[in-house]
Amino acid sequence: MKNLLTIITVTKDDLDGIISTVQSTRQLRLDNNIRQIIVDSSNEETREKIREVLSREKNIDYIWQKPSGIAAAFNAGLQRSNADWVWFLNSRDEVHSSVEPEKLFYLLAESRADAIIFEIELIQSQKRYSHPPLWNLWPPINSWIPHPATLLRQRLFDQFGLFDETFRISMDFELWFRFFSKNIVVDMISMPLTLYDEAGLSSMSMEIVGRESMAVVKRNLWLMIKKWIGTGVVVYRAVRYYYGLGRSR
Repeated sequence: MKNLLTIITVTKDDLDGIISTVQSTRQLRLDNNIRQIIVDSSNEETREKIREVLSREKNIDYIWQKPSGIAAAFNAGLQRSNADWVWFLNSRDEVHSSVEPEKLFYLLAESRADAIIFEIELIQSQKRYSHPPLWNLWPPINSWIPHPATLLRQRLFDQFGLFDETFRISMDFELWFRFFSKNIVVDMISMPLTLYDEAGLSSMSMEIVGRESMAVVKRNLWLMIKKWIGTGVVVYRAVRYYYGLGRSR
């Protein structure tokens, strides 16, 4: 029998971070339909401390994996998961204090969407990132979709593939193009789901971020061109239709 939700958390040599994340998910994991998978690549000393902490928690699975990158860790969690929905909540990120477990569970159980995109709030600055306006949602060229606050049907990974492990940091950016260019239903909820630790990205070279993001754009350039052409066709047909209506009397 499938669980309702699997929370996949990636960590490496960060005992304090994993403690913060696990404490924040505790109320969710009181429900046996909710499990959390920790994919750990820590050194031996930190690994043992993490295992000791997790031994006191409910509904948590632990995986140790040789350091192979974030995408590989996400994929390891996915392969262990057996749920309708998955949520990638990294070490140091936390469930937002405003989240009410019963309401979240009801939403997931009743939703007909394939993905639900919430919002994030930054832990350090308390800045909240809102969704862009409707006209600027697709293509996601400005990488606005926050993976720590996006819930995905696990079946999407069976249909369209796992994270691309050639990317060190932009694996989610690539995934949004690949998934959301398909005929899937996406809901957006303008409420914060996640407290995001912005310090994590600052440790990654901006040169790597820029290079990988540009690779994603190039890979999907023709897709974006077709989308823009398609939008032009829709506008032309609408104008032609309304013009015809105006001349029909």
